[in-house]
Amino acid sequence: MSENEKKVITNKSLKAALKEANEMRKGQIPPEILVEMKKATEDLKAFNFKEKTLQIGDTFPEATLLNYKGEATSLKGALDGKPAIISFYRGTWCPYCNLELAYYSELLGEKENKGVRMFAISPEKPDVTIEKTDPKSLNFTICSDVDNKLAKKLNLVFGLPEKIQAIYKKFGIDVDNSQGNTKKELPIPATFIVDGDGKVTYVDLDEDYTTRPDAQEVVTEYKKLI
Repeated sequence: MSENEKKVITNKSLKAALKEANEMRKGQIPPEILVEMKKATEDLKAFNFKEKTLQIGDTFPEATLLNYKGEATSLKGALDGKPAIISFYRGTWCPYCNLELAYYSELLGEKENKGVRMFAISPEKPDVTIEKTDPKSLNFTICSDVDNKLAKKLNLVFGLPEKIQAIYKKFGIDVDNSQGNTKKELPIPATFIVDGDGKVTYVDLDEDYTTRPDAQEVVTEYKKLI
């Protein structure tokens, strides 16, 4: 996570910040690549992941995750019978994910949000994550979902098309190294809120990885549970 990504202006909504970043990046990417990326997003939308994942009232499944030190941890134990925001992101190589996480970290560092509990989960290996960011400096907990095992339980996982793999290679993105496998799978970025009983009270996802729910709205929904 770069210094610019850490210094998020929270008087601008996350949605606005992401849209601005996306427009800027579009100007830096060749048109033929933009066409392929847009097609890949449209193909994902056809799967309608939102209908296939957990719905409000469903129980969030148990999982064993790794903390930033590489230690196995039970998600149920980490939740400890308390409400939480659970956010899935693609990895620290994704600028949109970094912007989202930087925004949440700044927002949750504010005095009125000190009690908000959040877990940010990606399939990235812990050692790769800590190369890019300092988990101890964040105001939420980073976890690794090895081989997307939890994300698969939630029906969030998709395989990267070969053309997108080639584009990522041109961008210097090495998903194999990031995840420590050759599966070439990613989770759809998704945000859940669970109550103290582990029941889902909020869910938001979009197959377009440049779009995320507004962080302030998510925090407001969380506070309804406390």
